[in-house]
Amino acid sequence: MVNVMTSSLSRLLLSTAVIGVGLALPAAAETGFDPLKAKAPTETAAPAAVETRPLPEAATAPAPAVEAPAPVVETPAAVATPAPVIETPAPVVETPAATVVTTPAAPVAEAIVAEIGKVIASATGDARRRADAVAKVYAARGNQPLWVVGDHYSDKARAVLARLSDVIEDGLNPIDYALPAADLAAPTAELVANADLRVSMAVATFAEQASGGRVAPLSISKDITRKPERIPADKALATVADATDVAAALDGFNPPTDGFRRLKAMLAEVRASKEKDAPAPEPVELSKSLKPGMSDIGVPALRTRLGVAAPEAEADPEVYDTALVTAVEAFQKDNGLSADGVVGSRTLAMLNGAHRDVEGDIIANMEMWRWMPRNLSQDYVFVNIPEFKVRVIRHGQQVHEARVVVGKTTNQTPVFSGEMQYLVVNPYWHVPESIKIKEMLPAIQADPAGYFARHGYEVTWDGQLIDPTRVIWDENAVKAVGIRQVPGEANALGNIKFMFPNQHAVYLHDTPLRSLFNRDVRAFSHGCVRVDDPMAFANAVLEGDPEWTVPKLQAMFGGNERRVDIATHLKVHLAYFTAFVDDAGKLQIRDDIYGHVQAIKKALGMSQV
Repeated sequence: MVNVMTSSLSRLLLSTAVIGVGLALPAAAETGFDPLKAKAPTETAAPAAVETRPLPEAATAPAPAVEAPAPVVETPAAVATPAPVIETPAPVVETPAATVVTTPAAPVAEAIVAEIGKVIASATGDARRRADAVAKVYAARGNQPLWVVGDHYSDKARAVLARLSDVIEDGLNPIDYALPAADLAAPTAELVANADLRVSMAVATFAEQASGGRVAPLSISKDITRKPERIPADKALATVADATDVAAALDGFNPPTDGFRRLKAMLAEVRASKEKDAPAPEPVELSKSLKPGMSDIGVPALRTRLGVAAPEAEADPEVYDTALVTAVEAFQKDNGLSADGVVGSRTLAMLNGAHRDVEGDIIANMEMWRWMPRNLSQDYVFVNIPEFKVRVIRHGQQVHEARVVVGKTTNQTPVFSGEMQYLVVNPYWHVPESIKIKEMLPAIQADPAGYFARHGYEVTWDGQLIDPTRVIWDENAVKAVGIRQVPGEANALGNIKFMFPNQHAVYLHDTPLRSLFNRDVRAFSHGCVRVDDPMAFANAVLEGDPEWTVPKLQAMFGGNERRVDIATHLKVHLAYFTAFVDDAGKLQIRDDIYGHVQAIKKALGMSQV
């Protein structure tokens, strides 16, 4: 009898690779010019799609020599904060002729240093990082204004103020933008410095929020491991300062994806309809689940709700007739339900729009688009978890769509992007530790030999097969040994799996459990994504591959496990969108199965938007 001892277990466990999820400090919604509540920053990266040039250097007029003040800000007595020292690099900056500004008097430069010092002294987290970046931009220009010329705003500054006064249209919160007054009345050096810095900080804040969102993904869920591509402050200021069309430059900080643009347009429509105070439709009330041919007192209201004409005078108006069934089926199809014509609880809830915060849902989903890669690629796989769908995009066009089964609420499918590199035909299923402990151990302990024989499982130790009856089965033992299911028709992964190596150890795969694809809600897996019609999916994935085709893959079914490397790697996006606009321009809403949208709305403080 082999007793797996603690020392052996330690040796094995130490040699086993463990895939973990990195932790990050959560970031809450930011609060603009004085963002004292901002959290730790998210790593930023400037997307290649945004073209930037150096900021224009202010022209140097032949003014009397003025000794430049040291960039040390005197802290008022009431604030026990040491004065920050602002680093002043001296790069050579090209000066576009169209953006030359007048050299300010020395008091304005001194006032800018003082204003920046105040912001740096009080800011934390993301706001402090932005303030530091903005300070370096000013220092590189000798602390001269970016947006004020003499005693008035430049044309670009006015364009910035006009565009950023409408950030609510971007699904952002105006409270986060402490814009200065629209006019500089009786401008003093301090007023000019304060106004100029506020414009710069507003641009920097908008660039980061528009491109990368207001909330850190990991603060919503440990399973959302995206790293938003935030546009940093210095590049944002350079982009806007060099732009011929300021509004277009600022718009360019938003995600360039169709999904985001459609939601932004739909947000405007939803708000416009709210302003019209259009009455909500009367709710449909049914006494029971309604099937074709049945009668119910709520049928006339259902007919009105779907715009179906009343039946002929001699017909019973409470009968669920063919015309109404057809309208219900169309509604179900449009809303991601099984188009069976049965008006059950889910169909009825969608008809009545139960507890839908449509505006809030749109804004939360716009936030998630800001976490996505700015370039999805021309060829990619897109899984929308709440929609239970996978799509394959080739050359920018959809070539395949199928139903999928995703993770249960207790074993959620993670949200991230990867790259599909290879397929595995006749795969072994290597059982995850959580399943071994929580689901398998009691049955194994009751009948080790019978359990492994019935399910086609094998036990491995240091890569070698061992007899399951020779293991003393407890939690330590089940952690130490490997359990795998042999290839075959009963294998949980079916005949093929699609691999995009990642920290979550998830993948797309076939499954022998076909009946689950007929359900409206398809959250049954342990985190991986099960694909309906996997060979049609494989055909879309292998498009243009010089070596592999579906018939060649099928010819290998039933043999040993084999890896198939694909010639062209595909981006894979596991996404979570409960609100989206379809190709017909209709807003689609799906259930928030993991609660991500609700958590985002709470983090954003939606009552303020």
